[in-house]
Amino acid sequence: MSSSNDNEEKTSVVSTDTFKIRLNEAKQAPPCFILLMGPVQQVGKQWPIEKSGVILGRSAETYVYIDDRSVSKKHAEITIDGKDIFIIDLESTNGTEVGGVRLKAGVKQKLTNNDQVKVGNVILKYLEQGNLESYTTRKTFDKTQVDPLTQIFNKGALVAQGHESVKKAKLIDVPLGVIVFDLDNFKSVNDTYGHPAGDYVLKELSDVILKKLIRSEDFFARFGGEEFCLILLGSPLKKSIEVAERIRTTIEGHSFKWKGTKLPVTISIGVANLDASMETWEQVFEKADQAAYLSKKNGKNRVSTI
Repeated sequence: MSSSNDNEEKTSVVSTDTFKIRLNEAKQAPPCFILLMGPVQQVGKQWPIEKSGVILGRSAETYVYIDDRSVSKKHAEITIDGKDIFIIDLESTNGTEVGGVRLKAGVKQKLTNNDQVKVGNVILKYLEQGNLESYTTRKTFDKTQVDPLTQIFNKGALVAQGHESVKKAKLIDVPLGVIVFDLDNFKSVNDTYGHPAGDYVLKELSDVILKKLIRSEDFFARFGGEEFCLILLGSPLKKSIEVAERIRTTIEGHSFKWKGTKLPVTISIGVANLDASMETWEQVFEKADQAAYLSKKNGKNRVSTI
């Protein structure tokens, strides 16, 4: 029988090993900016700086995109020279400050660890490579953006990404496809086999779609109990419908087995694309959601558009 001292020692070893792993992961973290004060949905967001010449601004095509009117469309440039990171104000309307000192437009300013950078009314913090705070902040931010069961994005992340995607699609004039779907007869799965079986279905479905059916740049989120959404930037309507049909047939044919029993799983899908009459994310999402309802109404396990 182990003594209490043995147990304490084992616990200590596990904790120490875990901490070492986290420290090692933190050492690999690139230099980054973290948003401290600005748009609520972006507070805590982190932008790793891994190449020179990236732009910070309000234009949706910029790398460090900040949706705040006090920020110019192309506000500042971030450059790399050796191991040093510099920021250059691009003649912005409201200026750029580092550590409370306003920069002259076009002049490079070297950044040091924990520098606060003010662009318009927005404040960011710069963290150098290997900073433990960048690792812990990213983990905390990810938890607020990710659904704990399925490990895909949650409703809050979907809304923020939806608004950003609509702005970007309009700005660079590319199509934007939205796919909304939910599981058919999901309540009966929970009632018949129990909620753990329902959780298994949600997670397995998410894994299949994420790993086999969509591109790495596609945005996949769970926004309700058994409701999901995909954002496909650059996909015209025909392509969005093809993706939706591929997802539908794959899920219908996939073997969802719970404790030796194959569960009946199908989905009803709605597809919509951003068009000239739409101005907001809510409009394109609502159209896709209505199309999903049409699939339900017309017999389920199908793809519909309006």
